[in-house]
Amino acid sequence: MADTKTTDLAELTAPSPLDRAMLVDVSDTSMAASGTNKDIALGTLLGALTSNVISGLTLSNNTTDASNDIDIAAGVATVSDGTSWHLASLASTLVKRLDASWAVGTNQGGLDTGTEANSTWYHVWLIQRSDTGVVDVLFSVSATAPTMPSVEYDRKRRIGAIYNNSSGNIAAFTQLLDTFIWSTPPADVTATNPGTSAVLRTMSVPTGVSVIVDWAASIIDATFGMVSIYGLISSPAAADVTPSGTAGTHNMIVTLGGLSPTILAGASSGRAITNTSGQLRSRLNVSDADITLRMFVLAWRDPRGNT
Repeated sequence: MADTKTTDLAELTAPSPLDRAMLVDVSDTSMAASGTNKDIALGTLLGALTSNVISGLTLSNNTTDASNDIDIAAGVATVSDGTSWHLASLASTLVKRLDASWAVGTNQGGLDTGTEANSTWYHVWLIQRSDTGVVDVLFSVSATAPTMPSVEYDRKRRIGAIYNNSSGNIAAFTQLLDTFIWSTPPADVTATNPGTSAVLRTMSVPTGVSVIVDWAASIIDATFGMVSIYGLISSPAAADVTPSGTAGTHNMIVTLGGLSPTILAGASSGRAITNTSGQLRSRLNVSDADITLRMFVLAWRDPRGNT
């Protein structure tokens, strides 16, 4: 009898963390409750695999009331009760108001406590009740511990941040995945004679968390001399070094001396990680009253609760 050969084989691929989270809700502790080492290990593994799951849930200015309301798109993410991770799903777009105290549901208030403050960053939290599974959204000045609406809302995850400007209006932005872009980038730094010492510069990015900033900067020397100017923009967590033309100093702004124009300018862009005060570090190699340093944010990447 001739051998038979199977020609149609199903391709097997490993499920993604999101696929696993959809198949098994790690809030179900029945597996671990059996007491076997195998079940306990499986429950722990599933929790680890789903702790960073987030899809959708992007933020945007509401088209009807862009100054006060935020739209949160449908999506899914894992939320934490402080001990373990659980899957939470927002089935449709939710609209929450920054100018009103929190109330459940769309077109309702979202503020966790107090009243709306100007010139303030508000973190956006996905929250869930463990007893009913109801999912909603909350605004808080805290990046770590929002005031939850009630004891029943015992699961949460930070999904981004918005800025309420000096006029009491939510600043316009666009979000794509984890990246946020200002509709009109503000001029964060205009420093005349910035000196040669390292200076922490507050940028227009969320505070309370560290984010990855795409920055742009320029140096202008209004009365050009014969000395080359080097500027360094870096993360406060990185080593503080003197800018120079040698290798190893990155994120440089360079204006080369030895030429003849009366005004000399140089510009550059780069990427660096802020501290939790929303700051980057700048440093120049020369000091002059005619030198001006300018810096602003092109975009920033927010981890949105990923660890």
